[in-house]
Amino acid sequence: MARKERKAGEVTAEFRAEMVRLTVESGKPITVMAKELGIDHRKLWTWVDKARLKTIDPDGQMPAEARRRIRALEQQNARLARDLAFEKKAGAFFRELDRDENDSL
Repeated sequence: MARKERKAGEVTAEFRAEMVRLTVESGKPITVMAKELGIDHRKLWTWVDKARLKTIDPDGQMPAEARRRIRALEQQNARLARDLAFEKKAGAFFRELDRDENDSL
């Protein structure tokens, strides 16, 4: 899926939208997707950020403080989801470790 580095003048709205869609759907970090797609990670981050803002406030009528609050809550939600995933993996690891120790007795 690697693509050649593109110059700013060559980027169309359709290209940006497709790169944002691929990034969001993949669930991978922006830096990883940027490398896979052959795009500067800062540019891809800007595109994804603008797309997220558009979904939050399509008409641009929401006060800046409300947008900041929504973004902060989204970041907190992502952090909690990562923590929960880690907790589940750690729990499974320790259950497996306990099971192995009990079986060896």
